Amino acid sequence: MENNSYYERAADGNSYFRVMRSHNNSIAAHFHNTTELIIVLDGTERVVINGVEHILHAGDIGVSNSFDIHYYEAVDTSEVYVVMLSDAYIRHFREAFGTRLGNFLPNNKNTQEIIRLVERLFAAQYDGNPLVLTGYIDVLLGTLHDAYPSEPSRDGDGGKVVEILRYIEDHYAAKLTLKSVAHKFGYSETYFSALFNRFVGMHFKDYLNRLRVSRAAVQLKSGDRKVSDVALSCGFESLNTYYRALKKWRPKV
Repeated sequence: MENNSYYERAADGNSYFRVMRSHNNSIAAHFHNTTELIIVLDGTERVVINGVEHILHAGDIGVSNSFDIHYYEAVDTSEVYVVMLSDAYIRHFREAFGTRLGNFLPNNKNTQEIIRLVERLFAAQYDGNPLVLTGYIDVLLGTLHDAYPSEPSRDGDGGKVVEILRYIEDHYAAKLTLKSVAHKFGYSETYFSALFNRFVGMHFKDYLNRLRVSRAAVQLKSGDRKVSDVALSCGFESLNTYYRALKKWRPKV
């Protein structure tokens, strides 16, 4: 999977649901209202949620709750399921238990049952029967609740960083610098840089250039605009700076 937009708006539909099986799964830092589970079937996966890193092995589960900032990276090799459940499904969990799942759930005696439920969900998403789908989701969430300690329901951690990322998303074409964004949100440059690196996993400038490259790629698909015009409209100071960033952050196809 590849994600070039850190606020993944497509995953915030009212009834968004998806199960994916992925080999050597790696994805850049992103966030959304949807709850996302990564379940390691084989190998090793590095998972960072709200700046906290865990190395997950077979049977371990990472849970990114609403607006948790998260990213993944395969370590050597891995096979995983990624399950994405919109707030429409998670709302039942909150109403029933008044809690939310913890971010890191270790392999235990219930893991194989959880994996079997996800396998059924993987097949059910193509059957088109919403009752069967909702039923499996409810059973999965109930099993997770019984298998692991949960925590008080609350908004996603890292809310301030989410606010910062949204600001960058909305103003990427402007003259943004680490200094200007740090000042806007009331941080010193040193503290802001450390905070940003911890949650997003890359330097502010790299993040901004990657976002700008991805936006330029979308605009260039129409084929009716000059590269130089698109580069400037996406915030690059010159065509040369655009090409340098493109060389490093060219979107994968």
